Amino acid sequence: MNPEKIRSQFPIFVKNRNLVYLDSASTTMIPYASVDAVSNFLSETVSSSRRGAHALAVRGASLVEETRKKLSAFLGTQPSQVSFQKSIPSAVTSFTLGYDWKKNKRDTILVAESEEHSILVPLQRVAQLLNLKIKSIPIDGQGNLQLEPLKNLLNERIGIVAVGTTTMGWGVRNPLSKISTMVHKQGALLLSDMSRSFAFDITESIQSGIDLAVFSGNTSLMSPPGLTIQWIDETLGNSHIPGIIGGSSVTNVNVSSYDIALQPDKFESGTLNVPAIAGLDASIGFLERIGGTVIKSKLRQLASYTLRRLKEIDALSLYGSPDEDTTIFGINLGEEDVMSCHDVALFLDESNIAVRSGLLCAHPLVKHATSEGIIQVSYSIYNETSDVDALSDTLEIISKDLL
Repeated sequence: MNPEKIRSQFPIFVKNRNLVYLDSASTTMIPYASVDAVSNFLSETVSSSRRGAHALAVRGASLVEETRKKLSAFLGTQPSQVSFQKSIPSAVTSFTLGYDWKKNKRDTILVAESEEHSILVPLQRVAQLLNLKIKSIPIDGQGNLQLEPLKNLLNERIGIVAVGTTTMGWGVRNPLSKISTMVHKQGALLLSDMSRSFAFDITESIQSGIDLAVFSGNTSLMSPPGLTIQWIDETLGNSHIPGIIGGSSVTNVNVSSYDIALQPDKFESGTLNVPAIAGLDASIGFLERIGGTVIKSKLRQLASYTLRRLKEIDALSLYGSPDEDTTIFGINLGEEDVMSCHDVALFLDESNIAVRSGLLCAHPLVKHATSEGIIQVSYSIYNETSDVDALSDTLEIISKDLL
C-alpha cells in the first residue's frame, strides 16, 4: 500500500480532512476494513462465541478462533498462548490473584515507577487483598529504568515484576531482555504492558524473555476499543490457574466444585467482545498489507522530522531522550504558572490538533517532571509531516503571542 494513501483508509480523516490527530498512544483511529468488519458482524451474526450450537453461534465461535490463529501467526507464537481479555486491569488482576504466592514462598511485587495506572493500581489492590508487599523500581529524570536499583531489589521473595515496553509521555523503551534475565535469575515472573509498542514491534518484545504480555488491541493493532490481548509463556500458561474464572473458563461444574478448562479458554471468563475481535481480524490484515518495513520507515521519518521541528521552538521543553524510533513525545511550553499543559492543549484543539495533556494516568512517572502534567504527542501510520508542521507552527504562535 502506498504510504501516502494510508490516511484515506480511515473514515475519520475522510470526514474531517483537516484533523491533525496526535493522540495515538491513547487511542488509534480505526481503518474502514475494521469498521466494516464490526458492522458486518453485528448485522449478520451478533451471537457471541460459545453461546450455543446453532449456526449463528458457531459462526461467532469460528470468527474468534480464526482471529486467534491470525493474531498468533502475526505475533509468531501459538494460538493457545493468546487470549482475549476485557481490559488490562482485569487481566493483570486475574493473573496476579492466580499466582500461588504461598506455594512459591514469595510475598513481594516490583513495579516500575514508569507504569501507568492500568498496571500499577491493580497490582496495588491485589497486594492489599493478599497482604503482599509492593515496591517501586525507580527511574531517572529522563524516564529511564534504573537497572542497578532493580538488581538490588530483586531477591527470592519477589514473585512478579512489572515493566512495560514503552513509557507514556517519555516514549522510553525499556531493555526487556536484560530485565528478564535479571528477573528470572531470582525465579520471579516478568509481566509487561506492550500497549505502546507498535504492531510489528510486539513480536520482538515477546521474544525478549517475558512471561506475560498484555496490550490494548486498539493502540497496538488498530482494532476497535474495548479489547485487550494477553500473551503467556506456554509452560506457565499450562500450569497457571487464573484468579478470575467463570463461563467457558471452567468445565464439569457442580454445586461444590469445578474443573479448569485448558488454555486459552481458561483465561477467557465471561462473554467475549466478539465485535471488537471481528474488527481486530480485519485490522491485522490491513497492517499486513502495509507491511512492517513501510510502517517502521514512515514512523522513523516522522520522528526525525518532529525532533527537528520541536527543537526550533525556544520556549518548548522536551522530556526524555527521543530519537528516530520514538513515537511518543512529551513536551511543555513555558513555565507552569504561566500556561498549563491543558491550556496549550485547548489552544491546539481550536486549530483542530488533538493531543493528550495532564498526568497521563501515570502520576508517579509524570511527576518526575512536573506536578501539573505534560503534553503528550504521539503518532501512528496515518500521520504525515504536514501534521508535524501544523503542530510546530501552532506551538510557535502560542509561545510568541501568549507566553
